[in-house]
Amino acid sequence: MSEKNFISILTPTYNEEENILKICEAISKQMKKLDYSYEHIIIDNCSTDSTLSILKGLALKDKNLKIIVNSRNFGHIKSPIYGLTQCKGNACILLAADFQDPVELIPEYIKEWKNGYDIVLAQKESSDENFIMHNLKKTFYRFINLISEINLTMNTTGSGIFDKKIID
Repeated sequence: MSEKNFISILTPTYNEEENILKICEAISKQMKKLDYSYEHIIIDNCSTDSTLSILKGLALKDKNLKIIVNSRNFGHIKSPIYGLTQCKGNACILLAADFQDPVELIPEYIKEWKNGYDIVLAQKESSDENFIMHNLKKTFYRFINLISEINLTMNTTGSGIFDKKIID
C-alpha cells in the first residue's frame, strides 16, 4: 500500500465477546474524524467464546476490518508481534480490546508520528495496583534495564504507534 495517509490498527483478542463490538465501533468512530484511510486488523488468539463469530459478522459490514485467526493461543507477546508484520499501513497503532488503551489517543499518536517520531508509546501516569504489585513491577523494570543493552520504558504496555520502517 503506497497511499501516504494509510494507518493500520491492530487489536489482539482472546475471549473478548463483551468488548469486541464496542472496541470496533469506538475505533471506527475515531478514524472517521481523521483524514486517513485505515485497516483494523483483529488477531484472535483462538478464543473459546463467541468473539470470532461476532467478528465475522462485523467484517461482513465493515470493509476496513480484517481478521486473523490463530490456530492456538500464542500469547499476548507473540500474537501482536505477528499481527504487526501483517499490517499494510505506513504506521500501525496497537490497542488492547479491553479498553485499557484509550481509543481517544489515536489522533494524538498520529499527530506525534507525523511530527517525526517513529515510535510513540502510551505511558501510565498512575495505576490502581496495590503497593506490592506496583513495587514488583518497578523492581522488574529496573532489573531488566540493568542487564539489557536497551532500556525498557517504565509503565508501558506496548500501546502506541509504530512506523512501518520500525516494524520492517
